[in-house]
Amino acid sequence: MQALDVALFELMNAGATAPAWSIHFARFASDVLPIVLAVAIMGGAALDRRLRYAFFTALVSVLAVWLFVNVFRSAMPFQRPAFYGLGIQWAPQGARPGFPSLHAAGTFAAAFALWCLPWRAPMAAALVVAAVVGWSRVFLGLHFPFDVVVGAMLAALVSILVERRVSRPLNLALRAYMRPRLRARRARA
Repeated sequence: MQALDVALFELMNAGATAPAWSIHFARFASDVLPIVLAVAIMGGAALDRRLRYAFFTALVSVLAVWLFVNVFRSAMPFQRPAFYGLGIQWAPQGARPGFPSLHAAGTFAAAFALWCLPWRAPMAAALVVAAVVGWSRVFLGLHFPFDVVVGAMLAALVSILVERRVSRPLNLALRAYMRPRLRARRARA
């Protein structure tokens, strides 16, 4: 598996002859697209009440993924490709561990959290954004492809668990709590 990961990394990593625009686009994808996705989900939640549930699920999923990845990296610090002298690292990362990819896990967690919406287009668009972010991390030499794949799989698992075990029960409890108050308010009116 490691040989396949290294081979895929060498195939995807931007070499010294890569066009400057591709490096700039990859940096934009890596640094800006996760923020754009977060702002889009927040903006949608501010405009449409139905998106608040998805926003809450996305927020908790991203926080849970962030916590898991950081604890895992502290316990088992798998190094980035530059540590092994592989490829070119186009953005400074230092000696921090890189498995799994936090950028990929966070953006995929936000994207997968949108599966609870009645429309599929927002999740499809968010998954495309997350895939571009994951690609950019390998292209820039910051992660192995397996780092990104594991980050995406972790994100899918976490977002489903958060929706089923946190968002849904909390939403049901909130509705049960609010229902008698709404009835009382209507009776007074």
